[in-house]
Amino acid sequence: MEAICENGGFIPISKSEPIFVQPETSLNTNQGFYFLSNLDQNIAVIIQTVYCFKPDENKSSDNVGDVIKRALAKILVHFYPLTGNLRVSSDGKLIVECTNRGVPFVEAEADCNMDVLGDITVPDPGMLGKLVYTVPGAKHILEMPLLTAQVTKSCMFYVLEKC
Repeated sequence: MEAICENGGFIPISKSEPIFVQPETSLNTNQGFYFLSNLDQNIAVIIQTVYCFKPDENKSSDNVGDVIKRALAKILVHFYPLTGNLRVSSDGKLIVECTNRGVPFVEAEADCNMDVLGDITVPDPGMLGKLVYTVPGAKHILEMPLLTAQVTKSCMFYVLEKC
């Protein structure tokens, strides 16, 4: 897969198949339904964010994906509904079905440095969207996970994405 960069060129990006990160323990992970607030009912939108950072020159960055996966597993103990899916209740409201399926996590590599992304303070959704994992074939919000994560490693930067 490739992303078009600001100068019209392409950024070669290779992605792994998604794995599902589970909560580290089942301490708080309940099955069942999590009911959303009235505000959540009115603002059901997908928000994609991209975080870029340069690796620490004094530390090895080979295991950044493993570090992010372990951190995600720890936080999912407390935010277990994020491992579920949105459903529509019998009264027509959105609810979270706590399935403990896990959070899709993708590791990717981009053959470029951060400069080719252009001005990331004014993001180009078409280009930065290639740095975000989306479920193939998902047509609406009920077919998408509540959270996804992709770590894109490059020779010069990392991108951590969440949805």
